[in-house]
Amino acid sequence: MNEIKFACPHCQQHIACDQGYCGYQIRCPACEGGMIVPRLAAFGLRAATSLSLALPVATPVPRQAAEAVSGSPAAWSEKEWDRHVARTEGLSVSEAWRGTILLLLFFAPALLALLFAHSVIGHGGDASRGQWLWTAWKIFTPVCSLLCAAGLSKTLSKSVVARVLITVVLAPFIWGLNASISLCLGCVAGVMVAAAQG
Repeated sequence: MNEIKFACPHCQQHIACDQGYCGYQIRCPACEGGMIVPRLAAFGLRAATSLSLALPVATPVPRQAAEAVSGSPAAWSEKEWDRHVARTEGLSVSEAWRGTILLLLFFAPALLALLFAHSVIGHGGDASRGQWLWTAWKIFTPVCSLLCAAGLSKTLSKSVVARVLITVVLAPFIWGLNASISLCLGCVAGVMVAAAQG
């Protein structure tokens, strides 16, 4: 029995095969990739009469199975191509919208603080007129902080446990930032309104 030795085009594993399989499709024993056994005439070689190395012997497979294994990659659809380009070149549209919404959630309590300061100082210091804004700020700030932290955790991690931990750690920090920004902007707005009236 004459054997031919060649390298798998997929994994470069050296393969020994019976010369009778030249021109037939076989499957590599290492990577199971389909290939056509080269003909001896193409290389100008003669088949070896015996193996000098203990090489794995490839087994023939049906033509359909070899074609399925060694077939060319399937073409991408437009949607798959757009998703690949967005992943490799930058933010997708949904990620850009998520970032915009997170920024709005972060700065919404500061806007409520500005409206509250303008309402209270603009009406002679009557706190009852701005009471609903103050109540809205007290409710809205923790909710915005929690949603903002959850959005950031989704961006930072894919693990559910990590997302929960990131949200629990970030929410109080973001609430503190919101409260500080709201206090500063409320004070500045109050001083500006008082200076404009005085």
